[in-house]
Amino acid sequence: MGLMLSEKEIIAYLDANSLLNPMTESTAVWAQIMPSTGSLLVFGAYAQLLKGSYFVLCMEQDKVILLPVHKVTGKMDYKKEPLIIPFEELDSVEVGKNMLLHKVTFTAGEQILPLKINKIATGTKWHKNHLEKALAEVEKCRASVTQRTR
Repeated sequence: MGLMLSEKEIIAYLDANSLLNPMTESTAVWAQIMPSTGSLLVFGAYAQLLKGSYFVLCMEQDKVILLPVHKVTGKMDYKKEPLIIPFEELDSVEVGKNMLLHKVTFTAGEQILPLKINKIATGTKWHKNHLEKALAEVEKCRASVTQRTR
């Protein structure tokens, strides 16, 4: 998949779905749901095609927004609706990182959404420009959910 999605395309998708505001615009970053280790062992490189999904993650004051990206074209997928998760529906938010990426796992009931956010996304200056703010907003979400669920 090419990572040549432009910031202009993201803004157009946000606007078309009535989600465009200064916060969503400034927190848009690439996010990926990776296949499990088990599926990688069984299916090898095909696991990514079978299970991996791409999104643009945007944060708001009280919700997480995942904009679907088409696996083949690497462009916004207008056939799919954005996934919107209000903070009050979340049971936990886990944040971790290693040398190459950040891991964010949102849990709501039985639903677990493990996201990987690369520190660098080639050809997407907007990702680099928004990464720090997006991660700060994810941390605010984690703190809010943790305090509420204590």
